[in-house]
Amino acid sequence: MFNNLTDFSYKRNFKEAMGFYIFWLVFILVVGGLLAIVLSIIIGQTDKEAAREFGFKVGVAMAILTNLAISFLILRKKNLRGISYIFLALLSGVLASVGGGLLGLIPTAYLSTK
Repeated sequence: MFNNLTDFSYKRNFKEAMGFYIFWLVFILVVGGLLAIVLSIIIGQTDKEAAREFGFKVGVAMAILTNLAISFLILRKKNLRGISYIFLALLSGVLASVGGGLLGLIPTAYLSTK
């Protein structure tokens, strides 16, 4: 289930795609959270509410960029061409902007099964 998680050319079955989804979701949450903490310390956020809002924005940006990067890496490594695949890769970024990694990774995990 958790094999070949960084091999973007690997064709996954449903169970492996779920492992891929879980791994990258945890990755986005942990790295996004750590990045938000470090950046808020660097810029000197002292107000808790402002720091929370800033952290949320950093997390969403992290989710969008990560989902787009992984989706387009999958397309490149698997040599997938076509407007429908590009649409799915872009959809991962749009969904990530709405629901973070939780929604954005759905099309990405689907692309990993192709």
